[in-house]
Amino acid sequence: MVPALGLLLTGCYSGLDAFDPIGSGGNPVPEPSGAADDDGGGDGPEASCQAPSVGVTPLRRLTRFEYDNTVRDLLGDDRHLAAARFSPDEANGGYSANAVAPISKTQLDEYATAAEDLAVSFLDAGVGDYVDCPLSDSSCATQFVTKFGRRAFRRPLEMTEVDEYVALYEDARDAWDGATGFRIVVEAMLLSPNFLYHMEARPVGAAETDVLPLGGFEMASRMSYFVWASMPDDELLDAAEAGALDTTEGLEAQVRRMLEDERAGDTIASFTRQWVHLEGLGDKVKDVEIFPEWSAVLAASMEHEALAFADEVIRNGDGRLETLLTAPWTMGDASLAELYQVDAPEGEFGRIDLPPAERAGLLTQLGFLTANAHAAETSWVHRGLFVRQNLLCQVLPAPPAGVDVNDPNDAGRLENPECTGCHLMIDPIGWAFDDYDALGVFVGEGEPGDASGSSVGEFDDIVALAGALAQAPEVQDCVASQWFRYATRRAETSADDCALDDIKTTFGASGHDIRELIVAVATSEAFRYHKASE
Repeated sequence: MVPALGLLLTGCYSGLDAFDPIGSGGNPVPEPSGAADDDGGGDGPEASCQAPSVGVTPLRRLTRFEYDNTVRDLLGDDRHLAAARFSPDEANGGYSANAVAPISKTQLDEYATAAEDLAVSFLDAGVGDYVDCPLSDSSCATQFVTKFGRRAFRRPLEMTEVDEYVALYEDARDAWDGATGFRIVVEAMLLSPNFLYHMEARPVGAAETDVLPLGGFEMASRMSYFVWASMPDDELLDAAEAGALDTTEGLEAQVRRMLEDERAGDTIASFTRQWVHLEGLGDKVKDVEIFPEWSAVLAASMEHEALAFADEVIRNGDGRLETLLTAPWTMGDASLAELYQVDAPEGEFGRIDLPPAERAGLLTQLGFLTANAHAAETSWVHRGLFVRQNLLCQVLPAPPAGVDVNDPNDAGRLENPECTGCHLMIDPIGWAFDDYDALGVFVGEGEPGDASGSSVGEFDDIVALAGALAQAPEVQDCVASQWFRYATRRAETSADDCALDDIKTTFGASGHDIRELIVAVATSEAFRYHKASE
């Protein structure tokens, strides 16, 4: 190993629950004014909303999706190495976060292999638009480290950092050549915690319990990974450097600009994929004797359907929650149209009109119904539980020890005193989903359902359920909470109550427009402030 590279990496990955990366960088974080007062910053129900209050934000690594998007935008490499090679992400708050367990030796090896591969490919293709100068010159390396580092670390590098990376380059250049020096620098930066983690600096002397506003560059990074699932672009970094993200108006202007960018589709896809339980759809096992058409290709079409539908509604349509839950149309190809028993779309993949008596939004789409079903039959539990947890935000206890969660439907569970409490909440919703088989095909065998414990109550079929859910205040509030959890990658706490109330009010006033919800979350105090621990 080149000596300087060893210095850069030594000590950075000994568990990574505590490390000291090179420099804090970025705009100065405002000096602490003391922790929020007891009324405004605590976790008690008496929080007065007079002072900024926010739940603890854990340190987290890039998810696989974020990593792949970041190297695409940083290096121009779209091979999706992380999705193909990295260990699965951890979830926190119901969404991928990588904020719980410290990094493992296996994961570090995965990062090292990917960094080496990416650095080689990047240098083989040239250094892009970063510099146009001889790779053998230290001055060229300085230019590259400064420009590339600002984008890779999502903030300007401190001079000590620039000096260390240039020294790393010079060691490698002297041992081999200038191109190798550049490659080693890229590899080292891709292995840095400043690249792999969502770094949020705190002023020297600030208590871990202090509620503090994020600095401009930390805010830019939070915004970009929320709205784009990727790194900030130069315009957002420039706005951070100019102080334009220090005001609500400046933040809102940038969020609205970002929502107009194609990269906003990545966040809509990431949220929808996780919210609707589409991850791993291609790995679902189906009884091939009953469903000979089932294949990985069909699964990919089903996932594409849900993501394209959500994107069409949110970015190109009216953006409304009601449309997501009740639209009698979808996006698909000929294979999906065949399962829907309707005409194929014009072109390879396009809009498909569906029978309005059978289909209404996400809950009747093939991907959701297939993902939440067993190999040969439907699943009352999976489908009913989704409505309770993901649309009504109701918390149900875990099943008793020893229960096989993959057991098929069984009405006898309602007679078991250990099971009846939860299954009376879940199964009466799941019965109505029996109108759709384990591949989502309409078979018309469902029974009237009951969503007692919410304003929805009884319903005749899933189309009626979808319409009732779209109008239910609990669902509207729950969807706002789901987007908050996705944005912050943590569950809300009572410290977030004031911010969440404002978010829900704004969402309601917009006619439940998801775009306005995204803006409300990104400009909320809970998103703009940081607390390291209780």
